[in-house]
Amino acid sequence: MASFSSIGIGAGMDTATMLEQIKAAEQMRLKPYTLMQNNYKSKISAWGQISSSMSALQGSVKKLTNDAFNTLTVSTNKAFTATAGTDADADTHAVHVTQLAVAHKLATQKLPAGEDADTQQGDGTSDERTIKITTGDGKVTEVTLKKDETSLNQIAAAIKKQDSDINASVQRTNDGYQLVISSKSTGTDGEMTISVDGDSDLGDMLNTSGGGNPDAGGVGDNGDKMKLVTAAQDARLTVNGSEYTRSSNNISDIISGVTLTLKAPSETADSEQLTLTRDSSAIKTSVKDFVEKYNALLKLTTAASKYVPNETGGLKDEDIATQNSQNGALMGDSTLRGMVSELRTAVNGMYGETDAEVTALADLGIKIDAATGQMTLNDAKLDTAIADAPDAIADMFMGRGEKEGLATKLTSIAEKYVGNPDTKTDGVIKTSTEGLDSQVKIMQLQLDKTQKLIDAQVERYKIQFQNLDSTMSKMNSLSNQMGSLLSSL
Repeated sequence: MASFSSIGIGAGMDTATMLEQIKAAEQMRLKPYTLMQNNYKSKISAWGQISSSMSALQGSVKKLTNDAFNTLTVSTNKAFTATAGTDADADTHAVHVTQLAVAHKLATQKLPAGEDADTQQGDGTSDERTIKITTGDGKVTEVTLKKDETSLNQIAAAIKKQDSDINASVQRTNDGYQLVISSKSTGTDGEMTISVDGDSDLGDMLNTSGGGNPDAGGVGDNGDKMKLVTAAQDARLTVNGSEYTRSSNNISDIISGVTLTLKAPSETADSEQLTLTRDSSAIKTSVKDFVEKYNALLKLTTAASKYVPNETGGLKDEDIATQNSQNGALMGDSTLRGMVSELRTAVNGMYGETDAEVTALADLGIKIDAATGQMTLNDAKLDTAIADAPDAIADMFMGRGEKEGLATKLTSIAEKYVGNPDTKTDGVIKTSTEGLDSQVKIMQLQLDKTQKLIDAQVERYKIQFQNLDSTMSKMNSLSNQMGSLLSSL
């Protein structure tokens, strides 16, 4: 709004100051709406912090339903490495590697002197010819070539272009060039059979049906046309006294939850010991993280629900006591009270078998303050519990059979209030904040509406003062003229 400083000159009255005072008084009409809007915003902010902290607790609890008790330490072995998944069990296994799986590789005879990798090798009689490569697992790779696309370089490029389980390259040796075709799959599943249709010259170079053995009695009169570089070979190993044959060196179907990666045949006839032991440090880390996240959440909920009595000292009978500004933003909120009650009831409960060594958080050295709900952890007692009864700790958190565990109980509570990102469901907190956000928008509309009314009211006073100023100026002028006239008589 424009300055009022020029108003009142003619009237001899300080109407500019009067307008400023009127405007300030009118602006007080906005205060109730501003206070309400700020109150809603404070609630939204408080819920946002609590929601974030609850989500952090939710993530911490999730580890106590899975990773913390399924993290295994795997022994180091020479002939193989092992990776344990979440469904692997702590155990020991005897493993002996007899042989590794090897991929099949074939090479053509070297080109005669005077020919290089760009020399056409086809008979040139047909416009097209097809190279068909079939592996032991039944997969087929077909490459169609024109009559001017039969050099070793062109054949290798055409095979690689298929992006299949077959690879090809051209090698230059001291005696000449040769085409090398290899399977990307190890074992007999990758053993290749090669045939050429539509070009006898290429057939005499590539036809192979006996694995690369010249005496195999293959397609050609003289057996296979390509020679063996590396024979297809399956992996062979013995696990816990039973023999296994696999086409790959990565084996995940023998020991449940464990993937074996074979590196070399065992150096002796004796088996190597594969040891899978429960990682106690993972349990301790997860429990400590849970305590930290829970305390952080309870600290926020305590601050948000804080109540400080109203200050009534010095108030007159007609004065009204206002809410103390030190109160928490969610003081008295029933949703918050319900959430805290559910959390504290859950962590103070008993879980697992009634006769188990661990049935409550107190058995892990976790003490819960009755007034604040804050947890304190005794590291020594937790170490003892982990060493003596890791399975009982797992049962207490994860539950067993139809019995619910603490972690699963807390997961249900967390999903109720903050939702589940995996299933993309919303929780109670989001519903509450959406309602508060709607109130913020309503208050803003009311503020905008009221501000327009105030501006219009002040503008009316301004016009009235301007009219008064003009009238008084004219009257003063007339008075001066009358005075001058009378003085001249």
